[in-house]
Amino acid sequence: MNLTTLDARQAGPKASPTLCALELVDVPAGLCALDTLVKEAEVTVYFAGDIDPGRFLIVFGGDLAGSETALARATLDAGRDVVESLLLPFAHARLRAALVGELSSEAATEGLSLGILQCHSPTSILAAVDRALKAAEVSVVRLRFASELAGQGHCVLCGDQHDVEAALSAAETGAPAGVVVRSRRIARPAPEVYAAAAQREPCPRRLRPLEP
Repeated sequence: MNLTTLDARQAGPKASPTLCALELVDVPAGLCALDTLVKEAEVTVYFAGDIDPGRFLIVFGGDLAGSETALARATLDAGRDVVESLLLPFAHARLRAALVGELSSEAATEGLSLGILQCHSPTSILAAVDRALKAAEVSVVRLRFASELAGQGHCVLCGDQHDVEAALSAAETGAPAGVVVRSRRIARPAPEVYAAAAQREPCPRRLRPLEP
């Protein structure tokens, strides 16, 4: 067994690019799935814990082969207890950094546009943000999902107006069938808007591994 917990010093562009997420129907199923996947391969756990509404979420990464094997084994063993799963073989570095709190503050000082995304589940928002970051030069101001959000997720991006528009378009048009990506753009956000949108530290449920 090799379970590696991650903090902001270890994250970023040099970390393994594969990102996985597995949502289970309840806490017992989630803890069993976590045990399975960390025993199956060497992985880095970004988050593992209970989420709204009474479910369990695991976000982890590693090399592609190991991550894929761990996700497949945990999914197979969990069976009908799996709500959703996600495998991003080449997850964007800014998405991986955002998971451990490395967020942008440039919009407040440079007057850049904001783009806001919201999806119905953690896996959906992670995939949508990945598509957005790969489509345009935008940064992550806020990334939250599941806890105290009724199981949903949202993200705030910043960048030049045309980049934000391209990012939002990619997040929406690339969504799988049945997944709705709600989005809005604010060209020149007022300071009050940015203050409300920015992720503040500390927050009640930071994305830290195995937080109770």
